[in-house]
Amino acid sequence: MDAIYKAIDKVTKEEAELEDYSVKSVTHWKDALGEVHVVLKQNEMTVSGRGVSTDVLEASAKAYLDAINRLIEKRKLPSASRSNVTLI
Repeated sequence: MDAIYKAIDKVTKEEAELEDYSVKSVTHWKDALGEVHVVLKQNEMTVSGRGVSTDVLEASAKAYLDAINRLIEKRKLPSASRSNVTLI
């Protein structure tokens, strides 16, 4: 995961601290879906991201990109309202 997340940071020119990472199975059997949830922190902003796939690495990348996109969107908000908004 670390290499995937560093590659995403390099491409997006974003750096964030991974606060939490969790994986759970959404379905069962051979083609089970895995859901990854991440929490990222950048300066005073904290956001979460979610990704789902039959491949845990792909789900992890999707979750991280989801969170990075939320950081970017949250930065667009006026600084006074950033702490009051939760992007889910």
